[in-house]
Amino acid sequence: MTPVARIVTRRPFSVLRTLRAVGRAMESHPFERLPTTQKPAPGNWAGDAKRFGAQFAMFAPGIALLLGWPLLAAKGLDGHV
Repeated sequence: MTPVARIVTRRPFSVLRTLRAVGRAMESHPFERLPTTQKPAPGNWAGDAKRFGAQFAMFAPGIALLLGWPLLAAKGLDGHV
């Protein structure tokens, strides 16, 4: 088939069809079944705990600074604005 014929016979673009395809791509059930010949992967609890710890080490001081800056400013300026 020539490239021109491919363009002419191409289906029209449909937003609803595209949204349906996106929705189907986001969920694995019931459109996609997992293979029964493979065993499920084991949980990586140590890796998850390490990742959570690293994220919390950045989150806790960051959120404390974000929410606590008015208190720090009041203490630092001591009413001298």
